[in-house]
Amino acid sequence: MTSNSHGLQREKQVREIAARLGVADFVYTAPPIRKGNSLREATGDGLLIVREQGAVLQVKARDPDSAASDSDTRVAAWIKKQAAIARDQGFGSKRELARRLKMSVPVVVTPVRATVLSNEQRKLYDLEISFLTDNWPIIVVLDHPRSPEIDLGFEPGVLSLTLKDWWELNRRIRSTAGLLDYCYRVNDGRIHVPLGREGTRYAVMQAADVEAARGFATSLPYLADSVEFDSLGTDIFHDVINKVWPADGVIPWRSASEYRKIVEFLDSIPPQMQSVIGRWFLRKRAEIESGKMASSGLIRPLQRDRLVFGCSNGKHWDKAGDWASEIGLLTVLRHAQAFESGAQSDSITLGVGALVEERAGKSGVSYTFVLLAGQDGILPIPPNIRADLESQYGVFNEPLGTTTFAASVDGGS
Repeated sequence: MTSNSHGLQREKQVREIAARLGVADFVYTAPPIRKGNSLREATGDGLLIVREQGAVLQVKARDPDSAASDSDTRVAAWIKKQAAIARDQGFGSKRELARRLKMSVPVVVTPVRATVLSNEQRKLYDLEISFLTDNWPIIVVLDHPRSPEIDLGFEPGVLSLTLKDWWELNRRIRSTAGLLDYCYRVNDGRIHVPLGREGTRYAVMQAADVEAARGFATSLPYLADSVEFDSLGTDIFHDVINKVWPADGVIPWRSASEYRKIVEFLDSIPPQMQSVIGRWFLRKRAEIESGKMASSGLIRPLQRDRLVFGCSNGKHWDKAGDWASEIGLLTVLRHAQAFESGAQSDSITLGVGALVEERAGKSGVSYTFVLLAGQDGILPIPPNIRADLESQYGVFNEPLGTTTFAASVDGGS
């Protein structure tokens, strides 16, 4: 294997780790851009982008055959040299992004999730970088077979990791938005560790989150514990994220913008809370397994926006579309109730409906997603239909975060 092909494989692996453990929809690539007679990378070895926050990925890998005879001195020299090259390339990519934006010909990138589509379909999900990228960090992943701990010093706007630490960091955070937030916090706090000691830095930041949440009964640390974290709950939560774009490749969204808003909402929920919500999904599923026709609830992940979840068994519905309509109406109801009781004017309600199929010829779980944003998301409901919905699902009160059923109160747990 040539050094070049090994490097390309590592670049792909770094993107795949971010896509598989984070969100594939927010990991982007683009071909080199022509400038004069030469080609220039405007996106490094990949980009992470959620809303207008992002990071440039740069990957440097030492071919194992070439590295076999490296002395300690040679290893250190290679890492320091490649770290400097990667840093300069990352800043060069940011300059190119800014240059193209200033010229009103912004760079267009493609999410990893869409690379398997036809050219015509892929273009529907391309993203135009028509916003400032000045504060984006550069994430440098350095892969040498020996991966020694070397102090590269603190470089503002640059986060350097080994390939092993890149994988472990993504495994713990499990969120592209969360990973970007981590990078910004490292930079703002100038939290420095030698290369290969990312676990130490993570533990320091997670301990700070625990301390910040102390004394608040409803608060959770932003980052999960570095050792004892609920991987099952997070896996369940991410399974729902992945179902926004069905695995069968059938894309039900009218536009990339409509689709991304739903995924952005879910991915931006703090990493520690994602596992809690995943377990909540499981409990709701368990309720219908015991014979209940439908189970639903509401959670406010950050005491602001609302996540409505409902689940049912397909045997209770003649058509899957009937259940989708039920979730749509429930989401419309909760959004209206929230605004009637004092919700913030730009807040969002996301409805997620799970339909479990156990009939002949059908199996598995299908999902419905409905997102309503701000005042524009308030839709009229005929009085008779609203009365029926409220008798079944209750009345939500935004300030209290409770749902009232006649004389009883359900906090949506």
